[in-house]
Amino acid sequence: MAASPSWTASASGCEEASNILRNVDSVVYEAHKFIAKLCSGRDAWARGNLQELGQLISASGRSSILNYECGMLLKKHIRWPRVLGARFSGAGFRGCCLAIVESDRAEEAAAYVAAEYEKAQPELVSRIPANRRVLVCEPGDSARVILPDGDRLRS
Repeated sequence: MAASPSWTASASGCEEASNILRNVDSVVYEAHKFIAKLCSGRDAWARGNLQELGQLISASGRSSILNYECGMLLKKHIRWPRVLGARFSGAGFRGCCLAIVESDRAEEAAAYVAAEYEKAQPELVSRIPANRRVLVCEPGDSARVILPDGDRLRS
């Protein structure tokens, strides 16, 4: 049986891509996988698809747990049923977790996370001022540099 022209072209394209990828440094390859994930998240946000964005953020958070063995607090976020997505951010013992929730559930989510964190890390929690343990934030319109005189530069 003869292969169709479209299958032959597709197979040829795959073979060509395979040859190109074989020569890509593994560090560069991994970096581009992360860029693709970032673009997927950006696109989900632009479409207003918070469910998809949340799933992408949680997948990123799970990889932090698996690859870097961090994220106890992240596990608490993900367990709360109303969290659309969560991930660990930062490094060492001064990192933080980010969770996306529907805005009308933000205070409820904050109370849940604060209580769970206090149960899991009572000694650490006692050293953090209560008003800095869980922060409810809203996204801005973009990242920017704020100069000392208050002027803003878009970045």
